[in-house]
Amino acid sequence: MNSRIFLLLISVFCISPVNAVPVEGLYSAEINLPVTQSEAQMLNEAFGLAAEDVLIKVSGNKNAISGDLLEQAKKKAPTWVVQHSVASLNELLPSDDGLVPGKQVKVTFYQESIDGFLSQNNLPVWGGNRPSVLVWLVSENNGVRTLSGSKEPSEALNKLAQSAGKVGVPIYAPLLDDVDKRSLAASDVWGFFEDSITNASKRYQTDSVAALRISNYAGQVSGNLLVLLKSGETERFVLRGENLNDLIDQASADLAKAFSSRYASVRNGGSASKLNVQIVGVKSYSVMSKVQSYLENIGVVRDVTLVQVDGEKVEFSIEIDGDKQKLFNSISLSSLLISAPLNALDPDANRVVSYQYSGVN
Repeated sequence: MNSRIFLLLISVFCISPVNAVPVEGLYSAEINLPVTQSEAQMLNEAFGLAAEDVLIKVSGNKNAISGDLLEQAKKKAPTWVVQHSVASLNELLPSDDGLVPGKQVKVTFYQESIDGFLSQNNLPVWGGNRPSVLVWLVSENNGVRTLSGSKEPSEALNKLAQSAGKVGVPIYAPLLDDVDKRSLAASDVWGFFEDSITNASKRYQTDSVAALRISNYAGQVSGNLLVLLKSGETERFVLRGENLNDLIDQASADLAKAFSSRYASVRNGGSASKLNVQIVGVKSYSVMSKVQSYLENIGVVRDVTLVQVDGEKVEFSIEIDGDKQKLFNSISLSSLLISAPLNALDPDANRVVSYQYSGVN
């Protein structure tokens, strides 16, 4: 198993709890291509493929990055490039002429160009602070069901780690030690028994949980995905494909879409709204500055303005893109602020949302 992927899978056991994960490299991509054309042609192709990868990661909506929209993006891609580099690969790559030398093109795009293109096409821009997802994966091969985890990796789990990374979803695998095996059986995951899955997942304290079942019977593959969200909501997806890679890629795309729809908004003039947020327990200017900086860096937030300071209570006016619930969803991913409903007798109870500063990063 690739060591980088393996570290991703086991890192959940070194962090408690595993809250929102800052996803790096959202605006960069690595493209491997066989050397069958001029460097100028190769770069043009690489820029287009890299733009596709980045637009999918930033929007969380793979299905939308297709057709005419994708063709437009590929044409514009060379003008979006901040920097690129080309390196020769050690291995040969397949082409129409057989195995030939390959090159890797690393591309980084201007964030403003990618975000602007998505906004112009009414697609969301999903920030880098993303929910952590614990994945219970069960495979059935000709009637035999097995769970995958850090101590018992599998081809499907490895492929899922790579595929989820491409769409910017930070996934983690359970340890699958004796504790896990006593609390959750392969049949529980296969049957999508939500209570059993939820109880077994508590020790990992991720933002959300997913269960993935994959069947391979007589060479025919199929699958289903269950997503258990922090709010208590659930989503289910049917997976179809010609092979395991297709199923895994669809599962990753469905995960990204489920989270993007809750944490990302379309950035345009018609979607803006405002609300006031009161933070209690702010005991110093440095804490106030920290809270304001945190709010400003939430993906759906356009602007944060200080309204008033009253002792240890600070009130901000926040302009956001889209539904206010997406702001609340995003704040819930961090332990910095804890929801603190205002007293019904408080004169501010009907006009502001209140949070308690926890002091925890």
